[in-house]
Amino acid sequence: MTIRGAHLVLLGIGVLLLHACTGPNSGDLVTSGPIGETSVAPARSAPAPGLQPDGTYVLGPNEMALSCRELSGRTLVRILEIRDYELSRSGSIAARSLQKAVTPIFGGTQRGADPEADYRHDRAMVEAYNRRLAEKGCKTFDLSKEVQPKPAAEAPVLIKK
Repeated sequence: MTIRGAHLVLLGIGVLLLHACTGPNSGDLVTSGPIGETSVAPARSAPAPGLQPDGTYVLGPNEMALSCRELSGRTLVRILEIRDYELSRSGSIAARSLQKAVTPIFGGTQRGADPEADYRHDRAMVEAYNRRLAEKGCKTFDLSKEVQPKPAAEAPVLIKK
């Protein structure tokens, strides 16, 4: 066997070992006793804050601590962004592609590069904020009415609970 052949064999063994350590179930099993006895790790108690795979939004600890005024202010801003969705989604594919390509090099935000994803995120966040307002006994927004496209001068209105 040549040196090159030995290197390839070692590389292959390394890849196999690495794959075995990072397999799809590597984080699910916990060894707890003699060899061969395994048990499934308990499920996580709470999902991570932010947009969830099912389309819902989970508030983080900082968002849960917001006052009624702060929550309603953040909700109002997001409602205005949702109302603007029809206009912002009409950007050209070339402009979105350029933004996606340039942002990693020069920095900046990806917001706006995928208007549909921004809309889903904003909508889920607004619904979570509105639910939190209701939980706290604050005034809420009539989301079915407020997220409809309207003139920019028409501000969302809080309704009494």
